[in-house]
Amino acid sequence: MYPSNRHVDSIPSASALSRRTLLSGLAVLGAAGLAGCRSAVNESKTAGAVSGPARGGTLVATVAAPPDPGAYFTGRPGNIFWNRNVLETLVLVDQDNKPQPLLATKWELRDDNRTLVLSLREGVTFHGGRAFTAEDVVFTLEREMAGDGLATLTGAMKGWKVSATGEHEVTITSPRPLQEVVLDILDSTPIIDRESYKGLADGSKVIGTGPFLWSGYKAGTEIKMTRNDAYWEKGLPYLDGIELTVIGDSTAQLAALRSGRAHLANGLNIQDAKTVVDDKKFHLDLNHGLVYALGFDVTKAPFDKPEVCRAIGYAIDRQRINQQVFGGVGTTTSLPWSDDATGYPGELAATYSYQPDRAKKMIEDAGAAGARVEIAVHALPVPRNVIEIVSRNLADVGLKPSALELPPAEFEPRRIAGKLGPAFLTWTAVAKLPPALSLYGYPDLRPAKNTSNYADAGYRERAQALIDSADESETAQRLKDLSQYLLDAAFLQTIAIVPATVVRADAARDILVSRYGRSMRAAYLTP
Repeated sequence: MYPSNRHVDSIPSASALSRRTLLSGLAVLGAAGLAGCRSAVNESKTAGAVSGPARGGTLVATVAAPPDPGAYFTGRPGNIFWNRNVLETLVLVDQDNKPQPLLATKWELRDDNRTLVLSLREGVTFHGGRAFTAEDVVFTLEREMAGDGLATLTGAMKGWKVSATGEHEVTITSPRPLQEVVLDILDSTPIIDRESYKGLADGSKVIGTGPFLWSGYKAGTEIKMTRNDAYWEKGLPYLDGIELTVIGDSTAQLAALRSGRAHLANGLNIQDAKTVVDDKKFHLDLNHGLVYALGFDVTKAPFDKPEVCRAIGYAIDRQRINQQVFGGVGTTTSLPWSDDATGYPGELAATYSYQPDRAKKMIEDAGAAGARVEIAVHALPVPRNVIEIVSRNLADVGLKPSALELPPAEFEPRRIAGKLGPAFLTWTAVAKLPPALSLYGYPDLRPAKNTSNYADAGYRERAQALIDSADESETAQRLKDLSQYLLDAAFLQTIAIVPATVVRADAARDILVSRYGRSMRAAYLTP
């Protein structure tokens, strides 16, 4: 539960999470002798020892997946370093799962938690010079409810009425209790400029209220951002700019870090990361979590038989995947929710364990031995590593798997449309969302029109019952009921919940971490 009435005048700069407590799980190799990290592109203008934030410099970040400005309402991996810096949200749920104010300064739940009143920050302007008002919030939420920007949480907003009840006040009313979902939704919803938002689709015009201006864009390769001198918090940002470069190869990202050409890298596999992370010159910053899962289109053979889907649950060697791909920092589980969720049914988490002989017999009994199974997968380093092990697991139990690599720009639309083929490996940044919200934020779990094309009245009823829960006791019972139903249906086999990782050079400081991105509003570079 979140506080119903919270007021904070400014956001403290949040340092990234400490890597030290999990360093042993990585078995770090070869840290000694690495070249010292320097500022990339532009050195920090402050020389010598730094007693506080240093001004100037350009922070360079690399991502494995290309940015997609048209997916501004989703948590795409390629958007991790730009979305929260050009656009801004009303609130930010930090790595401790606590809401912090941004464009909203305070909020209050009323009417049995079915009404939320937001007080907005005054004196904020869009990059084009227009003043930010309540009408911009209304416009943004209405566009999200309409499904713009590849929005994924529209189902959780069903029945919402959003109105400007003052120049700097917005009221949201809902037919359902809001306390478990509303601030997470607002954290995932960047405010867009109603006069230019259509330019987001191709990146031709990207205007927000954030600390940096969108100043250059080459689709699929790079983004340049420059300091917003008119930012609402005086003195911020410290950086002159940010450069975002797409490097699809994990080894090449590693080389960019080691050479000092990059300060941040997202998309390295853990095996590469552990050759550089030493908690001194380089850190592995973790937050929230990604749910990795293998899903099946239940309208296509052999997965039109639930017993085959269940057999796959026993065929996957989750522990091996966790150790070899995720460096042991993930949590293997059969459930798609975090273990800190209200009413988490921990007794169900190990429902599917590694039992290849059992899986092989189930597949033979179902008449599916020898079936060819094409698995769609993101053409990115970590998913590739996962699918290598999964493919061997499936071959060991009598199936004939093959991988179909798709670029994220093709994979995600097909995922939303339920057209990924008979099997697919997905990863989704929903691990810390309340389960009631995950049902909408996670395309593979949606009660209606999910990636698996699974349509079942019992599943829809149980999902809706969880969404409508009024208290913790009711939530616990309904979550257990839904979880058991989901495990029996088996159209989605959760593999592991893994922290989202970014390798950071020590020179990059005070990056504010949220579930869906990294804010550089108070970040700075040391020389």
